[in-house]
Parts: sequence; C-alpha cells; structure tokens
Amino acid sequence: MATAEDKPRTAGSAASTNSSAKAAAKTSGAKTAKKVAKKTAKKTGKATKQTARSSRRNRPGPRQRLLASATNLFTTQGIRVIGIDRILRDADVAKASLYSLFGSKDNLVVAYLQELDEKWRADWHALADQREKPEDRIIAFFDLCIQQEPDNNFRGSHFQNAASEYPRPETDSEQRIRDAAMEYRRWCRDTMAELLTERFGYASQTLADQLMVFMDGGLNGAKMSRNTVPLETARGLAKQLLLTAPMSYNI
Repeated sequence: MATAEDKPRTAGSAASTNSSAKAAAKTSGAKTAKKVAKKTAKKTGKATKQTARSSRRNRPGPRQRLLASATNLFTTQGIRVIGIDRILRDADVAKASLYSLFGSKDNLVVAYLQELDEKWRADWHALADQREKPEDRIIAFFDLCIQQEPDNNFRGSHFQNAASEYPRPETDSEQRIRDAAMEYRRWCRDTMAELLTERFGYASQTLADQLMVFMDGGLNGAKMSRNTVPLETARGLAKQLLLTAPMSYNI
C-alpha cells in the first residue's frame, strides 16, 4: 500500500510520463511533417522539371524565335538601333545559332522582311478572295491598311520604314535589305496592274502607279496623324479613279 509520502512521487511520475509522451509525440509529428514536406518538395521539383522539359519541347525552334524577336523589335523600335545581343536575349538563342542560321544581322533583317511580305500577301488574299470584281480587289489593298494600322500603333508601312533606314546602301547586304523592302511594293503594283487589266481590258502602268501613290501617301499620313483618315481619303480617291477607264493605253 502506498503511503502519503509516496503519493506526490506518483503524481510527479505521471506528470513526467505525460510530458515525455507529449515530447515524443511532438518529435514524431515533426519528423512526419518533415517527411511529408520532403516528399511534397520532391514531387513539386519533379513536376517543375517535367513542365520545363515539356515547355522546351513545345516552344518554337531557334530560327522561329529569332524571327519572332526580330519582328517584334524591328517593327516597334527600328532596325539599326537594335543590336544582335538584344535580339539574342529576347529570343533566348546563342550567338552561334544566329550565325549558323542566318550568317549575319543583315541576313536576319532580309528574312524578317521576307516573312513580313509573305504574311501581308496572305492577309490581302484572305480579304480580296472574298470579292469578285477586280476593282473591289484593288480596294482591298486600302481596306487591309485601314484594318491593320490601328493594331500596328500607326507605325506606317514597315517596308517603307526599313527602306528609309538604308537610303544609300553601303554594302551588298544592305542593298539586299532595301531590295527585300521594295519587293513588297513591286508585288502590290504588279498585282494592281493585273487587276486593272481585268477591269478595263488593257493594262495601265500609269494608273497602277497612281494607286500606289495613294496607298503610300495614306500610310504616311496615318503615321503622322495617328488615325485612319488619310487612308480612308486615299481609298476614296482610288475608288473615284477606278470609276472611269484611264486615258493612257500604256502597256
């Protein structure tokens, strides 16, 4: 039988046991929490790595990234002001890749203009192919400019802007840049001349030149005024010009 003197010891012993149990439970809980956290971190790390690998697999190749970066920078800030390092940083591409793919910045500029030209032609066809009359297909040139300029922040023709940065080419590569910019304009003029032949039964190079002047002027005016009014005016002049046959029978 326990004596009165033994009771405090028993109570103290029980308290000590409870305290030890709590400490053990706390330690066990902490270990469990650490294990859970470690497993979670491991899973998260794996998921992050898998996402990164998937992202790398799915993103465009170096050539596409370089062209996308060049297009964004050249159209918004200009060509000469943008250096190679800025393009590489934005595209996340090594310098060796740029030189193996394009050879130089000038060649990248040519590729940028060619891609821009292809897109512009495709956009024109998407609009013009909905129209039957040749005069309406000609007006599609002006309608496309009116549609695109607000989205382009009224920067005018990217081809005109590029040509203006190389007014007097000093190297063969600079001449190729200017030629690439002019190719867009030649295509527009030639296409207009073909449509004029359909409209009037004979070609008029003079009328095609006049239409190009209207479009060039409308784009420059929109760039200056930062609205589409000059382009809408140019469109109206083009429609008026197409109402009657040209006086010149220049083939």
